[in-house]
Amino acid sequence: WGTNSRLDNLQAAILNVKFRTFGEDLARRRALAALYDRGLHDVGELLLPPAPGADADHFDVFQNYEIEADRRDDLKRHLEERGVRSIIQFGGKAVHQYPGLGLTGYRLPRTELLYRRALLLPMNTSMTDEDVQYVVECIRSFYGRGR
Repeated sequence: WGTNSRLDNLQAAILNVKFRTFGEDLARRRALAALYDRGLHDVGELLLPPAPGADADHFDVFQNYEIEADRRDDLKRHLEERGVRSIIQFGGKAVHQYPGLGLTGYRLPRTELLYRRALLLPMNTSMTDEDVQYVVECIRSFYGRGR
């Protein structure tokens, strides 16, 4: 596989503007992740990413807020019915599961389990604290954990 990662002039110009607010954007993403963590940490059917600041050796920018969820597809439908969009990354398939890549004959049970459970929750800097609280409440209600 090869990669051409060169930016064209338009992409470079946009990135140049985005760099002006990078620090604020990063801080907001970490604040949103902390809200998700506080609201969902006690829901046993979920596996959350490490909270911001939980590990001094690792620093997450929270480009995504990816959880592992029991009954992931049902949860996704539940959220959608309440106006909350979420993403199943790569269509729920790991690289070795795409026939066109010719990686046949591989069985990776742990990886395959992860891809059956992984769900990306809404995460962008325009979200309000109330938006995140709404998502949290929807998830908690799905698992019978209303507040």
